[in-house]
Amino acid sequence: MIPNNTLKPYPTICTQKTHIKTPNGVSAFLSHAPLNVAFGSDSKESILQNRSALISPFQLENLAYLHQIHGNTIIEAKSGGFLGKGDGILITQKGIIGMVMVADCNPILLFDTQKKILILLHAGRVGLQNGILINALELLQKRFHSCLSAIFIFVGPSIRNCCYEVKEEVFNGDILEKGRILRNGKLYLDLIATIKAQLETYTLKNYSIAPQCTCCDASFFSYRRDSNCGRFALFASLI
Repeated sequence: MIPNNTLKPYPTICTQKTHIKTPNGVSAFLSHAPLNVAFGSDSKESILQNRSALISPFQLENLAYLHQIHGNTIIEAKSGGFLGKGDGILITQKGIIGMVMVADCNPILLFDTQKKILILLHAGRVGLQNGILINALELLQKRFHSCLSAIFIFVGPSIRNCCYEVKEEVFNGDILEKGRILRNGKLYLDLIATIKAQLETYTLKNYSIAPQCTCCDASFFSYRRDSNCGRFALFASLI
């Protein structure tokens, strides 16, 4: 079991991607800037080339992805391809590689180590407020009867409290209160504290959190640092 603290889950680093230390049964990695994987900032051809290079030996038709909307919808990928509007991908079979794209939001992986169920989440401030992480945990328990002690969670690089200055109006409920930080007369938000609080509600302890702040670390895209940036991604598949 991986303890509930901040680890550096990066045993293998290359210019294109970083493999994540995960339990048996799942393979996952992060892509890096300047390799953009999101349509809009670059040509469609270059984006497809980037995606293809990253997921090899998978083919592009095996890649499951979303039109992400900062909501709480989780869609099951029964094959690769475009899944529609949502912010979570559920994978229950091998041969599919899921992708969630981020540039400050939290890319989150949940894996039932017993039943071999995989969920990928795009979880920024609004997504967490809308309950995307809670929805994923409820889905695992209600549909698959997952045992909480069997769930492994990885939280990837995201904007951290060192850089995430916010206004008072973002605290429009209790969900983000654990992440409220007042520093030098300015208000900051710690989304990792918010995520930990939600995990602790379920007494989950088997999780790993990447140490990088995307706004500080130029090897990742950051919308706060550059609003015209591309996106990096968390990729994962059952093996």
